[in-house]
Amino acid sequence: MDIPEPRFAVTPYGDVDAAALDNLRQSFDTTALLELVERLAPIAQRFEKTGGVRDELLRLHRMAHTVINGANPSESSADDLWEVAAALIDEFRQMSDHCLEIAAALQPLADLEPHHDA
Repeated sequence: MDIPEPRFAVTPYGDVDAAALDNLRQSFDTTALLELVERLAPIAQRFEKTGGVRDELLRLHRMAHTVINGANPSESSADDLWEVAAALIDEFRQMSDHCLEIAAALQPLADLEPHHDA
């Protein structure tokens, strides 16, 4: 009886697809993961509690509340409501693009998922 070679490899961090692992061992630079950490740092800083995106969204809310609901202005601003919104939209789209690039860089590791024969 011929027993086929296993299509998975056992590692300290779970089983992985053996062929995908062989490919990654020849082509994947693990230091790229450290570079992803560095690329993520500016995005993470924008989500700090003070002076970050949260504060800008709250500022946008105050402006919109005044313009849309007729609330009294709570602050003076040289910026127009639409300018603040457009700037945040651009920033979130750039963050999204960076996050998608990071996801694409991580995909080869997710592709290590083994396909055990039933």
